[in-house]
Amino acid sequence: MTKINQFMIQDIPVLEVVNEELNDQKAPLIIFYHGWRSSKELVLTQARKLAQKNIRVILPDAINHGQRHMDISSIPSLTFWNSIQGNIAEFSLIRNYYEDRDLIKDKKIGVGGYSMGGMTTGALLTNHPEITAAAIIMGTPNLSAYAKRVRDYANQRQIYVPEDMEYITSWINKYDLSQHPESINHRPLLFWHGTDDQRIPYSQSKDFFDLVHQKDYGDQVSFITGYKAGHLVETRLMDKIANFFEYYLE
Repeated sequence: MTKINQFMIQDIPVLEVVNEELNDQKAPLIIFYHGWRSSKELVLTQARKLAQKNIRVILPDAINHGQRHMDISSIPSLTFWNSIQGNIAEFSLIRNYYEDRDLIKDKKIGVGGYSMGGMTTGALLTNHPEITAAAIIMGTPNLSAYAKRVRDYANQRQIYVPEDMEYITSWINKYDLSQHPESINHRPLLFWHGTDDQRIPYSQSKDFFDLVHQKDYGDQVSFITGYKAGHLVETRLMDKIANFFEYYLE
């Protein structure tokens, strides 16, 4: 039976989803991140499917989301990037919480997420070699290209964007997987992206995959195309994600 524990890790509201018999036992750990304007509760179905594979799943609320809801800045994408930056900053805090309690089996740590959560996942891969396997679901690995796309869109519609917005968000270059693809380093990485995604371009994920899967360091990168699929995750895909993590974390 799946157990859902709700608590705080310092100031991070989290849901822990785990099989009841593993509640106080070691298990592979997955931190799974929700999307923009979503919350940890909205990825519970995915978490339950992962937990059925004897994996402990942690669902944090990103800064500005869920229990941490804040008004969105009128400056395009400013709150968005702040949320991803918060996820990155808090990853080690969540990891340490479970390491300190000796609850991570064989040091197996997975990271995944939808949309903004997928972008968080790619960013974490660049600087956290302890991650065993990862899944980027309808999120771009090319943070700088996406940031430019948002700025260009706003400028075309004469929406105010600070002149130094590129510099304000220059930290993303350090975490841009497309700029540091070698950091994949043979780790299993699953992409899924819909061809008709109107929010995050399919091409940003597919072009990256076409490049890295030919490289030695990208020998375990895989890509699933959602033909004519938009920015939405269906149950069948959740099963595939769960099977992917079960194979590489068990």
